[in-house]
Amino acid sequence: MRLSVLRKKGGQAVVEMTFGFLLFFTIFMSIVEFSHLLYAKVTLQHALRSAGRYMVTGQTKKDGDGNDIPRDQMVHTVFCANVIAAGVVCPSLGSDFQFECLPTPGTDCTRPGGGPNQTVMVTVNLAKPALMPFFSQFYPTGGVPFTLSTTWRNEPFA
Repeated sequence: MRLSVLRKKGGQAVVEMTFGFLLFFTIFMSIVEFSHLLYAKVTLQHALRSAGRYMVTGQTKKDGDGNDIPRDQMVHTVFCANVIAAGVVCPSLGSDFQFECLPTPGTDCTRPGGGPNQTVMVTVNLAKPALMPFFSQFYPTGGVPFTLSTTWRNEPFA
């Protein structure tokens, strides 16, 4: 009699274990996904700060023909070089990567990336796709939207 009772309960343990494992796996993968998003946020913010540090120095580089590359393009290039590890596509210079000169007495903002002693705010909009395909259904716009911003005052370069 006891042997037949034990045989009936064997399937119950498998079903409970399956539900328990699925719940554990879902929670574990949610933690991994959320952690990766936090990592991406920190990496993107670091990339923008690195680009801002480059911007304030007034550095320029030359292209293959010896012409100066515009500062806004160089700042964008520095940012894009640092976002590789975040798993995002670098946004294009324009509506997703903007420079805004803040009012600074005695200066005019005519140069891209600002001129000497000008305060410039750089804003970047981009989307980070989900690490795992299951979670992409929760981000209908192609990923988690990130808006990053940093404000710097340019050095008195020439």
